[in-house]
Amino acid sequence: MSNIAIIGAGPGGLAAGLILLNQGHQVTIYEKDHRVGGRSKRLTFGPYHFDSGPTFFMYQPILREVFERANIDFDKYLQLTPLDPLYTLYFNEYTLKPSSDINQTKEVFESVYPGAGNDYVKWYQKQTTKFKRVMPILQKPFPNIFHFLRADVLKGAPVLHPFQSVYKYLSKLIHHDDLIHTLSFQAKYLGMASFEAPSVFTILPYLEHMGGLYHVEGGLNQVNETMAQLFIKNGGKLLLNTKVDRLWIEKRTVKGIITDQLHQSYDDVILNADFAYSMLSMTKDKEVKTYHHQKIKSMKYSVSAFMMYLGLDTIFDFDHHSVFFSKSYEGYLKRLMSESSDVSDMSFYMHNPSKIDKTLAPKGHSSLYILVPVPNLDANIDWKTEQETLKKQVYATILEKTGVDITKHIQMEQILTPQEWQDDFHVYKGAVFNLTHGFNQMLYKRPQNKFKQLKHLYLVGGGTHPGSGLPTIYQSAIITSQYLNTKKA
Repeated sequence: MSNIAIIGAGPGGLAAGLILLNQGHQVTIYEKDHRVGGRSKRLTFGPYHFDSGPTFFMYQPILREVFERANIDFDKYLQLTPLDPLYTLYFNEYTLKPSSDINQTKEVFESVYPGAGNDYVKWYQKQTTKFKRVMPILQKPFPNIFHFLRADVLKGAPVLHPFQSVYKYLSKLIHHDDLIHTLSFQAKYLGMASFEAPSVFTILPYLEHMGGLYHVEGGLNQVNETMAQLFIKNGGKLLLNTKVDRLWIEKRTVKGIITDQLHQSYDDVILNADFAYSMLSMTKDKEVKTYHHQKIKSMKYSVSAFMMYLGLDTIFDFDHHSVFFSKSYEGYLKRLMSESSDVSDMSFYMHNPSKIDKTLAPKGHSSLYILVPVPNLDANIDWKTEQETLKKQVYATILEKTGVDITKHIQMEQILTPQEWQDDFHVYKGAVFNLTHGFNQMLYKRPQNKFKQLKHLYLVGGGTHPGSGLPTIYQSAIITSQYLNTKKA
């Protein structure tokens, strides 16, 4: 049995903690904030409650596996409400409402051009094969280049198309840009544009279309709250409002943590906090081989998010999830990825959970969440000035596309810019989707779950293998717990 510290009570840290407790380890989680969740925690402004970050609950089998490995009955603690349609997509000339029912979505596609329905079915079938080949690769560690010789990798290689982008891959199957965008806007979950993201990530929309999207009462933050309660109930120690200042490192070995100038000794340490921010703040320069400070600063980071949390005095009939596409979506993506300071004609996402969840706002009111993907702090944007411009644009677009003027109903408005993501959430450069997912920062080239540069340090979260996004973050917790269980054995 090992005595293990986890830095950060985000989804990955909580999931790892639950599994490790069931393996017989002693586990203490350190969280700098007053509540769990990290960038996916609950935010409360007066009587209105919000998810701070992720809102899409998809591919539940991975979280179910976390609970199974922790010997906890998933259905006893989490009730999921399926969403149909998956989302409403607002394009220039029409709206589309894809479903997790393949036949319904086939009809949605067919409405755009003759034969598009059959093109969609062909795409779906190809993704079914790809998914079966890709998942075994993502479920295992990938610590070095020789893992390309694994049987599962060799079997998956023919369907991966590693040198094609998501957009290029889709353009060979789907023959209308709006429909390509319907199956590629999910690349922004990785903080990337569809013309940059490797084509392997066409499995992201497939996960939505195949397995559906779900709502948890109170928001996705309640998954974190539930795991925290179970962690404490099962014997874990959770220290809130407790910031870890540094990793205690001696001779390339992590001996424990340093908090409030006190050295706390642990057999192993798991880092769930933002990888880049932690390496820069918790280690001395060149104390970590390979991932020294200059290397960290030179790596490629995702876009950020401009957040609007709105308390309204009414409940609008918007669907649970909505995406508003800019007039020139390709131009928007190019500006976004080039770190342009031009924030005109932006695309954005809107979350309207109060339509089905009455726990988030007073009776007759609603909590409306808007996320605008924007450049990270590498871009020269004065957010104190530009946030007013961006807000007005968002409100005008909603009015134009839906006929609804939400500004007349706003009782509370809270804004979160890339600067706050860095300053308050400790997300380096405000890059909320972590390191980008080009092949030079994936698999063995991504910081590994068993951190090779420092003994007894392990990683979970979006900055390690398999990558960012809640399903892969939960998978990172499973991989890391397997490493530590093997060590115990």
